[in-house]
Amino acid sequence: MKREISIVPEWILTNRRGGYALGSADLINRRKYHGLLVASNEGLRRLHLVSSVEEKFLAQDCVFFLDSNQYPDVVYPNGSRFMKRYRLRPFPAFLYSLTEGGKNLRILKEILMDEQENVTLLRYSNLGKETLEFFFRYKFSLRNHHYVNHPGSFEHSGVESGTFISGRLQWGWARRGWEDCTAYVYCSVGQMVHDPLIFRNVTYTAEQERGYDAVEDLCAPFLHRGILKPGESMEVLLSDRELEGSGKKSFESAVEKIQARYSGYSLPEDHPSLLTAERGTVRTSVRLSEREYKKLLYLLMDEFQTERDIVAGYPWFSSWGRDTMIALEGFTVREEKLDFVSSVLRNYGQRIHNGLLPNVIGEDGKGTNYDTIDASLWYILRTYECFDTLSGQRKDEFFEYCSTILLNYRYSEKLPFFFDEEDFLISIRDGISLSLTWMDAKVNNEPVTPRYGKPIEINGLWYNAVVSVRRMAEELGKKRLSSGEYSLGSETLAQYERVIKKSMEKYYVNGIWCDRIEDAFPIAEIRPNFVIACSLPFDFVGSEGLRAAFELARSKLLTPYGLRSLSVESPLFHGVYGGTQEVRDRAYHQGTVWTWLLLPYAHLLKKVISDTRVLKRELLRITAQLRSWVKEGHIASVAEVWDGENPTIPKGAPVQAWSTAALLCIEKMIDELE
Repeated sequence: MKREISIVPEWILTNRRGGYALGSADLINRRKYHGLLVASNEGLRRLHLVSSVEEKFLAQDCVFFLDSNQYPDVVYPNGSRFMKRYRLRPFPAFLYSLTEGGKNLRILKEILMDEQENVTLLRYSNLGKETLEFFFRYKFSLRNHHYVNHPGSFEHSGVESGTFISGRLQWGWARRGWEDCTAYVYCSVGQMVHDPLIFRNVTYTAEQERGYDAVEDLCAPFLHRGILKPGESMEVLLSDRELEGSGKKSFESAVEKIQARYSGYSLPEDHPSLLTAERGTVRTSVRLSEREYKKLLYLLMDEFQTERDIVAGYPWFSSWGRDTMIALEGFTVREEKLDFVSSVLRNYGQRIHNGLLPNVIGEDGKGTNYDTIDASLWYILRTYECFDTLSGQRKDEFFEYCSTILLNYRYSEKLPFFFDEEDFLISIRDGISLSLTWMDAKVNNEPVTPRYGKPIEINGLWYNAVVSVRRMAEELGKKRLSSGEYSLGSETLAQYERVIKKSMEKYYVNGIWCDRIEDAFPIAEIRPNFVIACSLPFDFVGSEGLRAAFELARSKLLTPYGLRSLSVESPLFHGVYGGTQEVRDRAYHQGTVWTWLLLPYAHLLKKVISDTRVLKRELLRITAQLRSWVKEGHIASVAEVWDGENPTIPKGAPVQAWSTAALLCIEKMIDELE
C-alpha cells in the first residue's frame, strides 16, 4: 500500500549562485528560510530579501486574499483555503478558486527563478470571467537567511525605500544599510505608491519545533495596485539588483529568459499551468513518462550546482567537501557534466591544506574548517573515476593533488589521525574533540559518535585511494610521488595494497562486519559504514564477505528511504529524529535513516547479484517510494534524513545533494541494465 506524506511538502527553486526560493505547498511560511527571494553572492553569503506577498483581490463587492500567514494564535487571512490544486515541479504552480455571489473567480500563481541571477518571477493569471482589481504588498525581510527580524527591529534599523515609473514599467525598492542589502520589485502592470506598513509577529512553526527564534517582523514600504482582466497574466520580478536600463524591454527580456529555463519540461495533465491559454512552451502529457521523470531528476540534481562547487543542501547548508565529493557522482555519471566535475576537482585541489580538503566552506569563507578524514579520500576516488576524460595537463595537475593527499596521510604528524606502521591502516587519534567521519554530530563540543581508532569506511576508502593513485601513476609513467618534504616510490604502493587488504580482514568477525577497530579490538556495532567500504570500486574482500555485508545491511539497516545509521537492536538506537538541536544531534547518527546510503547499498547489490533481472528488480524496489513521490509531484527534491523507526516523513534539510545524487545514480544503473 502506498504511503502518503503526512506533512505539507515543500517546493524549491535555486540558481547557480546558491540563491533560492523555498516554501510550503500551501504557501504558509513555516521556516525562517522560507521566502520568495534569498539572494547569494559568489561566496554563498545568503540574504533573505523578500518573504512573501500580501495578495488582495477585489471583484466588484467580493474581496478575497490568496496569501496565508501564521501568527502566534491564528493563520490569517488563510487564502490557502481557496487553493484547489498545486504542483511542485518543474516549477511551483497554484490554482485558486472562489465561487461567491454567482461569481467564479479563478487565479493561477506561478513561481520561477532565473538560472544565473538572484531573480524570482511571480506570474498571476486571471482564469475567471470577472475583472479583478489587485492590491499587493511585498513583504521585505532584508536579513541574513539564518536569522529573523526580532519584533520591533524595523523601528530601530530603518529601511530606505522608493517607487518609480519608467515608461510602462513600475518598480519599487527597499534597502537596509547595516545589512548592505537591497531588493527590487518590477512590474509592467499597475502602480506602486508609498504606503508603509509593518507585518508584526509572523511566526515560523518549524523553527519553534527546532528550538530557534521563530517570530519576526516584515516591512512593506509600498502598495502595488492595478487591474487584471479576464484571460490576462501579470509578471512580477523580484531581484537583488537593478534591471539594466530599468525599461519595459529589459523587464520583458528578463521574464523571457526565466521562462525559457523551464520551457523544455513536459507538464503532467493536472499541472495548474495547463489551465491557462495555450502557450507554445507547454506540452501536455497524461503523466510523467520514464524519460521525463529522468529529465526532472537532472533538474533536481542541477539545482545544487554552482560555478565550481555543489551546495550540500538547502536551505541552511553551504558547501561541504565531503558532501561535494560524494554528491559529485550525480554528475560523473553524466557525460555532459564532466567539464563541471573537472572544475569542482580543480577548485578543491587548490584548497588542499596538509593533505586535507576543507570540511565546511563557510558562507563568505567564514567558519571554514578542515575537520574531515574522508573528504580527501573521496576526492582521489572521484579523480580516478574521471581520469580518462581529462586532458594530459589536467591529469598531471590532478595527480599532484592526489599525491599530496596520499603522502600527507602516510607521513604527516600534523594531522589528527596517523598511518599505523604495523597494519598500514589509518587510525584516528584518541581523545580529540573533532568529528572526522561523516558521523560528525557534536553536543557540547563533544562528538556523539567519535569513532576513535580505525573506522571501516575510512580504511576502505584508504585502500581504494592507494589503488587509484598507483594506477594513475602507472598511466602517467610516474616512478615517484612527491609533495613538499614527502616522497614515495610508486612501486611501494603495490606493497601497501597487499598489507592493507590483509589488515581489512580484521573487520570481518564471525560473519559480522564491525564498524571500527579500537585498541586492537573490533567494535561490533552494526552501522552502515561497512556498506560504504564494501561498495567501493576496488574490493579488499571476496564474494563471501560481500554477500555477508549485503545480508547484514538488508536485514538490519535497510528501509524504503535509506539505511539506518545504527541497528535497532543497539541500546544506543534513537528511533525519532526531531526536537531541539541537541536532541536531534544525539539521534542524528544513532539510528536515523540516511537516503544517501542507498547508493553504496546499490553498488553492493551490483557486486552480489549477477542476474540482471533480479538486480533491476531490487534496485527498483529500494527506490520505489522516492521515485513514486517525485513522479507524482508529492516532493520537489530528496530530503536528508528520516526517522529510524517507522520512517514516513522527510526530515532534516528538505533538499539534500547527496540524497538526490543517490536516486539519480541508481536510476542510471537501472538504465544500464535495460
